Amino acid sequence: MQAVVVVDFPLLIASLLDNTMKYSPIIQDLKPRGSILYSSRVPRPLPSRKANSRGATLTKPELNPYMSLIYQSEKWIKEKMFGCQTCGQCILSHTKMICPMNCPKGLRNGPCGGTLNGKCEVIPELDCVWTNIEVKKGKAESKGVHLPPKQALLNTASYVNLVNGKDRETRLPHEFIETRHIAASSKLADKMGRGEFVVTLEIASPINEKGLARVEKIMARIADKVDAVNTTTNAGGVPSLHSTVTGQVVKAHGVESIIQFCGRDHDKADFLEKVEVAMEMGYRNFLLLTGDWLPQDARKVAQRTWFPMDSSQMIHFANEKLADWQSRLGIVPFLGCAANPFSTPMNISVDRLAFKRAASARFCQTQAITHVPTFAEWYMQVRAGREDAPKLTIPSIPLVGSKKLFQVLCRLPGVYVDPTLHAIMEQEDFQRASLEWAFGITEGVIEVGAAGIHVMNFGMPPALIDEFLQQIRDRAKEARARAGLKFEATAV
Repeated sequence: MQAVVVVDFPLLIASLLDNTMKYSPIIQDLKPRGSILYSSRVPRPLPSRKANSRGATLTKPELNPYMSLIYQSEKWIKEKMFGCQTCGQCILSHTKMICPMNCPKGLRNGPCGGTLNGKCEVIPELDCVWTNIEVKKGKAESKGVHLPPKQALLNTASYVNLVNGKDRETRLPHEFIETRHIAASSKLADKMGRGEFVVTLEIASPINEKGLARVEKIMARIADKVDAVNTTTNAGGVPSLHSTVTGQVVKAHGVESIIQFCGRDHDKADFLEKVEVAMEMGYRNFLLLTGDWLPQDARKVAQRTWFPMDSSQMIHFANEKLADWQSRLGIVPFLGCAANPFSTPMNISVDRLAFKRAASARFCQTQAITHVPTFAEWYMQVRAGREDAPKLTIPSIPLVGSKKLFQVLCRLPGVYVDPTLHAIMEQEDFQRASLEWAFGITEGVIEVGAAGIHVMNFGMPPALIDEFLQQIRDRAKEARARAGLKFEATAV
């Protein structure tokens, strides 16, 4: 049988032209003005996002002064067919031919936690791009993590990058790394591994150091009632002190902090450096989030607004360093992620958490829970086939004591607020009713297997917060007994 060789001549010519123009100044000098092969117009480089206290400088590369015919042709065709954003490292074959870079955050591994009812967090009138991708995929197994796009390849021909291999690192998924045999160096991890009911509390980092006095007052009240405190960084995209700064006050009271890092604010090198610095400061627990949209950024799809990383990439990068950190520092961080049980279709949220677990997230904190049956259904799907695995999900419970802050809760990306809570907020003595509602939600999630709860305060008076924290462990013990739950000890 005679072999048949098929040559993609346009792709071959494009590759030759690209490399010839790059390496031959003679041919570049001979290029006629207005050539149909290479435009003589110099494209304007994208402006960089200025560095600020919230995160890294997000720079965009200088564009090549000449755009090849293959780039112009590919851009025109793929824009028409797929809404292509010309990242130059195309993964359409992995996303059912839906361009994921139409996500305003530029996510390459799945939807963020802000999607609700299939809509985009940033531009709510649009469908979530990743929800559409996942619906089209069905139950396809993810093989690994797609890394952030290389900025040097933006606005270049992906066909050429495919041929010369420049896009290989970011076009192909990177396999998950199994590190669960390396136990985390965290008191919170030890407690969860023993099956103890854990209580974490969220404290928003203040905008300046004067606000740390407020954190000190809170810790003086609740230090003996919680197992760890989440100290936020730039919550809602609003500038604040970093989580590690607020965490110093928490640590001074003998309580572990859960330090937050957002992919919105860091590139890989900056992120890994700051995690290592945080570990050297004594921190062991890290919640890795994609991050909310910055309020000052225009709500649109554009390369300049893409986040440097998503949460899955952060988990993957940190996981790659575990053995090294254990060897050099004697520390293994306890890595956590977020999940949204109210995202729909529900199976996408379940699969998204499974993906983050495969990337080696150890624990999970959820969006605010306001409806127990929905959480119960979601958690049942999360646990399916994993009945013997440790229970490491911590649902968030909102304590709502202010009508103004209730409106803030209602506006948070990805948060579903059940009508029962809306009705309570219409009552005259809504604070007491809201507290009793929170007790009911808490007992409900515990009965279906939650490892603990994460308390979020929305204006509840200190006395009622203290009442909640004082009672919740006894109520949790009773709820577990009613449900007949058993937690087997295991290293996490």
